[in-house]
Amino acid sequence: MDSNIVPYFYFDLYHKLKSRRILSQICYNCGIPIDDKDVTREHIPARNLFEGYDEKYKVNRITVPACSKCNGQYSPTDEEFRNMIGVIAKNKANNKLTEKAVRSIIRKDTSLQRLEYNEFGKVSGVTFNEIPIENYHKKNFKGLFYFQYGKYLSDDYQLSVNIDENDWSDITLGIIGYLKELFNWKFSGHPDILKYIIQPFRLGITNPSKEDLKPAEKENMFVGILDYNNEHAALVFALKKSYLEELKNRKKEK
Repeated sequence: MDSNIVPYFYFDLYHKLKSRRILSQICYNCGIPIDDKDVTREHIPARNLFEGYDEKYKVNRITVPACSKCNGQYSPTDEEFRNMIGVIAKNKANNKLTEKAVRSIIRKDTSLQRLEYNEFGKVSGVTFNEIPIENYHKKNFKGLFYFQYGKYLSDDYQLSVNIDENDWSDITLGIIGYLKELFNWKFSGHPDILKYIIQPFRLGITNPSKEDLKPAEKENMFVGILDYNNEHAALVFALKKSYLEELKNRKKEK
């Protein structure tokens, strides 16, 4: 296993947090209070990304508390993301995902309008809507944030996602470098399925120990990189809306 990936004792941590009643009352996604009897568990990531993998890969998969509405509304999003991973997959370990994705796409798109064809009339690709893919990353970012910090990411933050790995700007690459160079990867279930780094963003720091930063009371920005099935990665930004407005005003003044 990569020495830069830190295995977390998820279940032990979960029970410690639950004993303090941090984890059992608030939905990770919408932040509403939930009675214990109504709490459901959201798995991060969804089970369908483990298709074709041994059961041991699911051990210690992160779960967070969710209201029934939030837990149920992402099923189509989960399937669309699984289908995208299956279509772009290059690793043999994900062959089962590809099989499932093809069946799912053909079943749902009977007119085959999502298929792209090359000049010889052969299928060359599949069209995916960016919105559900971005929503998948946002959902998982919020779940991982909740798990890591024991609190809901408030609506004071605006989430945005950069998923175009072929067109990452110098700024995006700089933030990715900040995360990879200064901090250790964490994972859910297994690093071959989902590995991630989420941290506050602070310019000009050093971090030889690679320890997590403790968020300030009024942290302006969190950033995260989420890497799925060794096939696809996304950079997620959570910017305080007041800070974002301040940046816009500064830009106008220049």
